Amino acid sequence: MKINLLAVLMIIFISITSEEAHSQENNFEQLTLQPRKVVNFPLDYKITRPRLEYPNWDHDFDQFYAYHTPILKKTQASLSFTDKGVVTTITPNSIIPHAQLDTGTIINRKEEFVGTWRMLAFRSIFFNDSVNIPTKTYYRLPDKLLDDKSNDEVFAVLTDNNFKLFAREIGKDDFKRVMSSKYKIENRRYILLYKFSKAGAGVSQIGIDENGYLILNYPKVIENVMKGEYYSYYAIIDQYIFERVK
Repeated sequence: MKINLLAVLMIIFISITSEEAHSQENNFEQLTLQPRKVVNFPLDYKITRPRLEYPNWDHDFDQFYAYHTPILKKTQASLSFTDKGVVTTITPNSIIPHAQLDTGTIINRKEEFVGTWRMLAFRSIFFNDSVNIPTKTYYRLPDKLLDDKSNDEVFAVLTDNNFKLFAREIGKDDFKRVMSSKYKIENRRYILLYKFSKAGAGVSQIGIDENGYLILNYPKVIENVMKGEYYSYYAIIDQYIFERVK
């Protein structure tokens, strides 16, 4: 009887990956037996924005460009359209929101990210700045919480070259792997998540604060511009905050 070597290898691979997933899930179950730390993070936790005065707003914003690299710039894709003189530009995954992750969270060594992290907060937050051009007057709307799923159980597992996210929704029994990808830390401040090409990567700002919390901000940006009249900057940031557990 001939043995199909490829079929045997596939069976072994499926068996190993299934055992690995089951082992990880059991590990998460054990970790959830420990009470999760409750922290009330303000909506602008570790968010830096330009000063609301001319010309400081532009000066502060322009400093963010110093962290960009050619690899990061290649990930950017925007859609623009004009309606009644207002030019709207939408960037679904932006590296240059006006609401940035605080630069004090920058990490110099990739090894500090490696480990298992338990989610403390996951929310979507709206930030808006605008300027009246003729008067050079800046405005800032109150920050707004759009969605909050902090009660879900989520674990991030980072190895040397792989990023995995496991989640269990409220009322569900099992953890599911919701993401698995390669990653690269770019310029100590960004994480690129990709399957094959970095040019097609999803980009988030990432860092670790003075409390040891891992923060991951995924920004979406909308800009409305009426030439000679006003600029309005909208940033919607999906923010994860994790605590290291392993």
